[in-house]
Amino acid sequence: MLLTRQYIDKAFWKKLIAIGVPVSLQSMLFSLLGAIDIFMVSQLGESATAAVGVGNRIFFFNLAVVFGLSGAVTVLASQYYGSGNLAGIRRTLAQSWFISLVVTLPFIWLYVVYDKEIVSFMADDPEYVGYAREYLVVTGLSLIGTAVVVPIESVLRSVGEAKTPTYVSIAAIVVNIFLNAVLIFGLLGFPQWGVFGAAVGTLISRFFQTAVLVYFFCRRYAYLLPTRSDWREGTIKKYRNKYFKVSMPMLIHDALWTGGLIIYSIIYGQLGVTELAIISFLSPIEGVLISTFMGFAVAASVLLGNDIGAQQYDRVEKTAWWYVLTSAVLATVLFFAVWVSSPLILNLLEMSPLTDTQMALNVCLVLALGMILRVFNMVGIGGVLKSGADIRYSIFIDTFGQWAIGIPLTYYTGMVLGLPLHWVLMSLLVEELVKGILTTHRIQSKRWINNMVDDDPTVTA
Repeated sequence: MLLTRQYIDKAFWKKLIAIGVPVSLQSMLFSLLGAIDIFMVSQLGESATAAVGVGNRIFFFNLAVVFGLSGAVTVLASQYYGSGNLAGIRRTLAQSWFISLVVTLPFIWLYVVYDKEIVSFMADDPEYVGYAREYLVVTGLSLIGTAVVVPIESVLRSVGEAKTPTYVSIAAIVVNIFLNAVLIFGLLGFPQWGVFGAAVGTLISRFFQTAVLVYFFCRRYAYLLPTRSDWREGTIKKYRNKYFKVSMPMLIHDALWTGGLIIYSIIYGQLGVTELAIISFLSPIEGVLISTFMGFAVAASVLLGNDIGAQQYDRVEKTAWWYVLTSAVLATVLFFAVWVSSPLILNLLEMSPLTDTQMALNVCLVLALGMILRVFNMVGIGGVLKSGADIRYSIFIDTFGQWAIGIPLTYYTGMVLGLPLHWVLMSLLVEELVKGILTTHRIQSKRWINNMVDDDPTVTA
């Protein structure tokens, strides 16, 4: 520990705060927006709540796919920046933009053409299906903006500039909240569109965010904007293979992980619309709490990546565990805060349209407990292992934990044993525990430290 302290100096804290705080704030506000969306729509009943929750899960799947494809930007750009190679950053951004758009467009077509079939997998309640279809079609169109925005955000964070994406996101969130309020409930003379209004609000705010971020990126960070030469170099086999070596495993990882979340939603939907509504109502709140630790994961990925690119391997080894353990301790404190606040939480749940508030409270406590392990794994896998491009083993950890343990246990406890929802969710704790053991072993092995850019010439212009 004494050895670690010498690496966590004043400069380290400045970088951590400059990257981690804006990212946590942006992630927290994004999750808070989802919670606000759910709360607003919940006034329309449990079917509307479930519909928006399922729509957000599907949207999150595509968001994770783009994040996976853009993961190469975070890994490679961080290491390129550490080695002083700006041309490598621009080239990686060009590759990410192209691939993200190519992958996203077919999904938009699927959501528009097969909307009914997709949402019916979760539940077949007619009212729910009607709400979910219109929400999925409209929000699906906003994925074009996601494919443009996420790579830009990844590049800016990789070079230590996390404030601009955060400020733009805050502005977009304000626009979204305003549009949701007036379009869901028909305020200020606007039509009362309900769930459809929430979808339209999301669509407009997403394109607002895209336009503003692209404008500021071109004005203030033009030196990171890909040139024709960067686009051409991105197609060269050497650089193409390097990009796909990182991005494809990340894409597989994130697609399998979020696909598993959709499987969970299908299982919850089979338990009943009430259970699906509880998950839809509480998941965004859980997301707000977990997102406060997102900055640790991103900061670990960027700062450790910078050190790997600069070949400061001793520093990488000494500081890696600091990120993981500190975030897990803070998550434990947050769990006890939620536990102590149980009476207040129950009172708040009784003000919601949920019909089984006691079950909702039990679910809330299980989610808060599981957050300790989830944060540990999020920072360990998404921060530490990701910084060294140890993607294949990360895929193994998440895929094995989710598909071999979490999903089978959830199905067995829910569909076979018929246990209450909060007991079904205990399966997730087993999943996260196994993943935590595997993550701990991998970090201790030091085999995750891989320099992906040491064979590139250093080009600063």
